[in-house]
Amino acid sequence: MLLKGFGFSGYRSFGDKLVKLAPLKKVNFIIGQNNIGKSNIVNFLFHYYPALLRGVKSEKISDDIKLAAIDTHISKVKVKRRIAFNMDFSDIDDYLFEKIRDGVSQQVLSLAKKVLMSPAFNDGNRLWFVYLYDDINARFTLVYDKEEMEGVLNANEWQLLWSRLTNQSRGSLKAHWFPETMSALAYSPDNIPKIEVIPAIRKIGASGSQAADFSGEGIIERLAKIQNPTLELQKDKLKFTAINNFLSDVLENLSASIEIPHDRDMILVHMDGKTLPLESLGTGVHEVIILAAAATLLENSILCIEEPELHLHPLLQRKLVAYLNNKTNNQYFFTTHSAHLLDAVEAEIFHVTQFEGATEVEAISSTRQRSEICSNLGYKASDILQANCVIWVEGPSDRIYLNYWIASLVDNFVEGVHYSIMFYGGRLFSHLTALDSDEQERLEDFISIRKLNRHSVIMFDSDKSSAHTKLSVTKQRLREEFDFGPGFAWVTKGREVENYLNEDFVEASVLAVHPSAKSLESRGQWSNLLKYYKNKGGEIKEASKVKVAQYYTSSYVADLKRLDLEKQMERLRAFILESNH
Repeated sequence: MLLKGFGFSGYRSFGDKLVKLAPLKKVNFIIGQNNIGKSNIVNFLFHYYPALLRGVKSEKISDDIKLAAIDTHISKVKVKRRIAFNMDFSDIDDYLFEKIRDGVSQQVLSLAKKVLMSPAFNDGNRLWFVYLYDDINARFTLVYDKEEMEGVLNANEWQLLWSRLTNQSRGSLKAHWFPETMSALAYSPDNIPKIEVIPAIRKIGASGSQAADFSGEGIIERLAKIQNPTLELQKDKLKFTAINNFLSDVLENLSASIEIPHDRDMILVHMDGKTLPLESLGTGVHEVIILAAAATLLENSILCIEEPELHLHPLLQRKLVAYLNNKTNNQYFFTTHSAHLLDAVEAEIFHVTQFEGATEVEAISSTRQRSEICSNLGYKASDILQANCVIWVEGPSDRIYLNYWIASLVDNFVEGVHYSIMFYGGRLFSHLTALDSDEQERLEDFISIRKLNRHSVIMFDSDKSSAHTKLSVTKQRLREEFDFGPGFAWVTKGREVENYLNEDFVEASVLAVHPSAKSLESRGQWSNLLKYYKNKGGEIKEASKVKVAQYYTSSYVADLKRLDLEKQMERLRAFILESNH
C-alpha cells in the first residue's frame, strides 16, 4: 500500500476543518456532485503532498513549488493550513521498535505507547499526526495541546524516553525532554510516492505528439516503445501484452489486439481477421485504451483518475476498474459521479459534500450511507444498490446452507453485491409468482418476485416421501414460471435441503445441539433427517433447523458430491456470473 491515509485543511474549497481520508485501499472512490471539491483532493495530492511531506521531514523543497493564489481558501472564515498522516494501531509496535532499535526495554516501550495513544494523536480509530504550516518553505509545527500532553508522563519519564530516543543527557523538561520527545515520536511516511493525474478530458494525440502527462497525448509513441523495446528493455513487451489482453476482455473477443504501424500515425486494431483504425471502434474504447495504457506503463505509483466513467457504459466501467485492481500494482483515486462503480471491486468510498461553502469528506462504510450517496447523485437506490441477482429460499437455515456451499466455490462471491438471499416463508409460498405484472391476469392474487429483481432463482424442498410422489400444484407452477427465465427453480433432489448433507454429520450435529437426543429416527433420501429419538422414553422430536445448520456448517467441510448438489451449484454459479456480467 503506497498511502494508508492523509489529511489536510486550508486548501481551495477546504476550510479550517481537518479533512481525513483513511483508511485507504488499492482502489479509492471520491464521489459527489459537480463543483463541490472532488478535484481539489486530486490537485492537493498531485501538486503539494510530496512537497509537504518533504517539508515535514525538513528536506529541501524545490524553489519552483509555491502555493499559488488560486490555492488559497476563499471564505470569510480564518483557516489554518495543515497536513496530516495516519498510522493504524496495529503498526505501533513495529514503528516503535524501528524508532528505539538498540536494547529497547519494556518500560521505554510502554512510555512511548502511552504518548502515542494519548488524545494528541488518537482519534479513536487510528493515530493522526498533524503538522501546521504557513508556507511550503516555512517551518512545519507538530500540532498538540502542550499543557494536556505534558501531564501524560512525569518529568522523570519524559527524561528517560527523551534520552533513549535522542541519545542525549541532561537538558530540561520544557526545553528538551518534552518537546523533543514529541517531535521524535511524531510519524510521517518514509517514502515520497510518485503521483500522476489522468485528467477528465482525454484524447489520443496525433502522430509524433509528446506529453508529460497521461491524457492521451503521446500515447502512440509510448505504445510503440513497449511494442518493440530495445534489448535492455525487452521485459516491457509484457506491458504491451497486458494491454492487449485487457482490450480482448473489454471487447469480449479473444482475437482483438492493437498494433502501432511503422509510421506511428495511428493505433491499429486487429479483430476477426480484419484490421481497423482505433477510431472506428468508438469513443468508449478510446477511453479504455488511454486509461489501461497509463495504468500499465506506470508502476508502483499513485494514479488519480478523474471521471473514469466518461463515455463508458456501466459494464465497461466495471471491467476497467477490475482490470486496474487485479492486473496492475498502482494505487488509485477515482473522482466520479457514477454509483455503478461502488461495488465494482473492494474499495474505500469517500463522499464529498459542501457545508456553509466548505468542502467536507465522509468515509462510507454502510449500505445506508451508500444509499444516501445515490440519492445525492440523483440515482434511485433501487436501481443501483440491489444485488445483481436474488435467491429466494423458505427460511434462514436454507440461507446458511447456500452461503456455506457458495463459499466453497472459487469465485469469491460477496453476498449483498453479487447475490442476495431472500426469505419467502412457507405460508407465503402459494401467493408468489415469477411472472411480470403484465403477464398476469389476476395481479391482486399474486406477489411478483420479478419486481424486486428480474434475475431471480427460487429454491424449495420437494417435500416428496418417495421418488414416485408428485410435486404439489403450486410448486409445479413456480418451477415452470422460474425456469422460463431469467433464472430457474431449484427443487431439492431429496425430501428437503438437509438431504444434501452427510447423514452421519447431521446426526452428530443434532446430538451436539440437543443433548437429550439419542439418534436420528430414519435415514435416506426421502427421510426427515431432523427427527430424532430422545434418550429417555424413546419420544420422537424434531431438531432446530437453524441450530443444526449453524453447527454443521461451522464444523464440516462442504461436500458437493451428494445427489444433484454439484449440478445445481454449478447452475447457480453460472447464473450469478451471468447476472454480474
